[in-house]
Amino acid sequence: MKLHHFLLSCLLIGTTQSFSQFKFVDSCVQFTVNLKINNPYSDTISYLYFDCEKNQGYRERVVLQDGKFHLSGSINRAAEIIFICKPRALFEDSSYYRLIVEAGITNVELTMADSNIVKDIVKGSPAQSEKRSWENQNRILLQKNEKYLNEIGEIHRDKNADHTTEREKLIRDLESRLSLLRELRAAIALEQIKANPDSYFSSNLLFKYQRLYSPDTVMYYFNIFSLRVQQSSFGKYILNDAFARSDNWELFSSYLDSSTFKKVKTMRSLYDISFPTVKGDTVSLSTFKGKIILIDFWASWCGPCIKSIPALNRLMDEVRDLPIVILPVSVDKNEQNWRNAIAKNKYEGIQLLDKQSLLAAYYKVLGYPTYVIIDQDGKLIDGNAPNPDDGETLRTKLLELVKKINQ
Repeated sequence: MKLHHFLLSCLLIGTTQSFSQFKFVDSCVQFTVNLKINNPYSDTISYLYFDCEKNQGYRERVVLQDGKFHLSGSINRAAEIIFICKPRALFEDSSYYRLIVEAGITNVELTMADSNIVKDIVKGSPAQSEKRSWENQNRILLQKNEKYLNEIGEIHRDKNADHTTEREKLIRDLESRLSLLRELRAAIALEQIKANPDSYFSSNLLFKYQRLYSPDTVMYYFNIFSLRVQQSSFGKYILNDAFARSDNWELFSSYLDSSTFKKVKTMRSLYDISFPTVKGDTVSLSTFKGKIILIDFWASWCGPCIKSIPALNRLMDEVRDLPIVILPVSVDKNEQNWRNAIAKNKYEGIQLLDKQSLLAAYYKVLGYPTYVIIDQDGKLIDGNAPNPDDGETLRTKLLELVKKINQ
């Protein structure tokens, strides 16, 4: 679960706000974090966060100066910054520190023993203080959760162990206990949220446990938040995720401006929309009727998106003579950044810009990159297709669709 939550955080940090229509007014605030690490494991650390003014996610590795580091930027009222104190950590462990940051200056002092953070002192973040209080109240549940995770990890790491029925039964038993603990913590979290609707920590809790609740439940609790909490980064991520998991448009109508809501709600297919191209003209997606379409939802600030460009270029070349079109659709808000990324990375194909994230909203895209396959009649085949870097999986899937057309 720690790995899953970390990957989800990375996804969101590398994500723009697909709900750009949500009525956020003056929600960007400036922050500064003064970090001090006693007995640091290494002279470098990494950090992850999303800067709202620059509309860009950051995962940077920096050098500590006498165990100290200063970070400044902008966030939507409140957000989580992840500090990774052990270089090249492959998944979340006790070298990770999750800090809820608010406007102004936050001072953080961490003490490490080997690669583990064993003590933290935070001043300047009321939400982080609330988080610590809640964790202390639920310490036994959290410790049990940690214990079961470690036991499962030890079983999987034992390469010499036989895959016996008894071993599998033990894993299932531990996973069942973890599931019960998650449900219990999720229920306790809802009580905390209900009692503290004006707390940024409440929105952090709902963000953390949102996949354990139905979208209707998530939106019920989202709607009891104060406006400032809704407008935090946590609020945006909660809204994006609930929207991606629900088909009930009315749940979200009040969070879209009327013109955008009408456009997306009345779209019958992708053929109803047109986008500007990098060459300066406009292309209607109806141009591609009769062809299989692979859409690459990407952005200039998204590292994994950029990494996949060479594979997509190769795929374009391989399917050039087939009834397949690969459409890169960027959700960049800054047009020049979009143009620069295309030129710098030599991204080929018909480059389209979706500033309002209309098509991304229509296909309920949660993070980037996302690859969507549409058949020759405009029908959605796969809303989360394989990454082009993952061997031949994506290419094979596209070729199978071509065969069906020719049958």
